[in-house]
Amino acid sequence: MTRMCHSSSRCASILCEACCWRYSLRIARRIQAHDPRQLHSLQITAPLADPSQFGQLRKSIHNAFCYRRRQCRWWSRVGIWGWWNGIGLRGLVELGSITATEFVSALQRQGAFRLLPIATETVRAEVYAAAMSVPASIRADGTGRYQPFKIAIEPVIVTTRSLPIPDSIGMMPMLLPD
Repeated sequence: MTRMCHSSSRCASILCEACCWRYSLRIARRIQAHDPRQLHSLQITAPLADPSQFGQLRKSIHNAFCYRRRQCRWWSRVGIWGWWNGIGLRGLVELGSITATEFVSALQRQGAFRLLPIATETVRAEVYAAAMSVPASIRADGTGRYQPFKIAIEPVIVTTRSLPIPDSIGMMPMLLPD
């Protein structure tokens, strides 16, 4: 018997459209919390035979990001959120201060790229479409929800603390002649 998902009882299944829509809201809020610049829809066609090979692709992309972040500080504002859809990776990328050409050339070893600019208002719909692109055949067991099929490398935000400047500087003592 299939349980209906409604507001008082959520199934939290990755097969449920309503729960996936709620999940996309959480992810969209995380993306928008970084004040995104240059958001693009991302599609990487990678020759993977099965879901177990996605772990290698995820590790390779993560290593490429770490290397680039050590080389150039502009890469710290780059973030990627993607889901494996059976033939490759589909998701979003925030480019920050780098260009799309720099991004593609840095990760060209991962497969064929397709980047399309998107508006900030459509982030939730893009996340929903990417999360729902995970094939039902590989997500049928529902274990781990999206984690086995997802990559999320968020931008590194370095917060700086400013030191307070004293309001007034003490007066210099004045020597008076006798």
